Amino acid sequence: MPRVKRFCPPLSGSLLVWLVVLSLGLGTAGLREAAAQENPPTAAAEPEEPKPAGERIAPPGTGDAPPAPRVPTIPIDESGNRRVWDPDHVDDFSLVDQNGKTVTRQDLLGRPWVVSFIFTRCVEQCPAMCARIRGLIKDLDVEKTKYPYDARFVTITVDAEHDTPQNMKGFAQIYSPDDEWLFLTGTKDQISQFIREGFKVPFWRQKDAPPGMEFAHDMHLIHVDKDGKVQGWYDGRVDEEFKDLKLVLQGRRETPEENKPAVKGTALPGAGTPTTAPPLAGGAVPAWVERLPTTNAGLNGLSTLLLLGGLIAIKGRKVHLHKRLMVTAFLVSIAFLATYLTYHFALQHYTGSSSKRFAGTGTPLIVYRTILFSHIILAAVVPILASITLYRGFREQWTAHRRIARITFPIWLYVSVTGVIIYWMLYLGPWGDPRLG
Repeated sequence: MPRVKRFCPPLSGSLLVWLVVLSLGLGTAGLREAAAQENPPTAAAEPEEPKPAGERIAPPGTGDAPPAPRVPTIPIDESGNRRVWDPDHVDDFSLVDQNGKTVTRQDLLGRPWVVSFIFTRCVEQCPAMCARIRGLIKDLDVEKTKYPYDARFVTITVDAEHDTPQNMKGFAQIYSPDDEWLFLTGTKDQISQFIREGFKVPFWRQKDAPPGMEFAHDMHLIHVDKDGKVQGWYDGRVDEEFKDLKLVLQGRRETPEENKPAVKGTALPGAGTPTTAPPLAGGAVPAWVERLPTTNAGLNGLSTLLLLGGLIAIKGRKVHLHKRLMVTAFLVSIAFLATYLTYHFALQHYTGSSSKRFAGTGTPLIVYRTILFSHIILAAVVPILASITLYRGFREQWTAHRRIARITFPIWLYVSVTGVIIYWMLYLGPWGDPRLG
């Protein structure tokens, strides 16, 4: 039988170095993707219902980024003029808290309160904002002896049909160990009138939105004093705004000018100048980038079949077939590595984010992250292990080849299979979203 190394030359040292460099690139891109799961960017949303006048829409992918420069967050009317918000009026209301108790405006008078808006099905901004509020409350409590405060926190759902008191209670227990932080719901008409007319802030249902993104709504925290008058509003996505709100609630500073409601009838700087959102960096995502996730999944699936075929062949002592299948699987995996890196670099260029966020929550999110992290780590070492294994085979160093193949094969197969699973969970499964953003 002819020596295998004459049939296929051994891997050169330069090729091995190249594979190591690609592996490092895979690890770097993968870690950025993993980090994005912890610190997700704002998903782009295309509302189908008309947006209420006065809403300023941030560009997709910038929801968690502080504005630069920091400017007054004052609404814009239909003519592009800055709309004055009457600070002397928060409408009367009657809603229900997480324990089924009726709460009215009269019940909240006598103490300052901070109101925010969420919906419990939200998978991105609402949980992030509530986590920030929880951190703010903890900071206030830690310093309460030195800097007393008497404010309470009130969170109102924009999803009245889904967020029953029972659902609100389950959501509240994640962030608040007691009932001091109120989570309010009501009928659809009550919620709509109170939020839109009482606080003059917009929200709307998004048609055909993926799970967890059914509503778009204002992300500000509104500070109301003990007499029911609005004192200021603070961006719930910006840590600097939370620091300002903390100092205000502790009485250590006045409400910053940029956070104050305008005095009725006051002409503001920049009046008549429409506010527009800056375009996304890089422009629209080309069709070839949109096809890469499917291409990557296809290469992973093909690699899986080739690996299993190679295992069956060697078990049947079909050595030549085994070699051809394993070499082909190696080349397919290298092709996947190249397209994977291309995809993430292209996504970063065209959208400003190098990865797509998983839309699931709870147990599905834990499962997804476990698979993702293990996939990223092991994928970075597969090219090196596979190169050494093939080299031992080409050199007919059978004992060493079999020894390392017992390590390489299960890792290689796991990476190929989980690559397909990750694609399914991101794009096709119950939590899947075909959009790249």
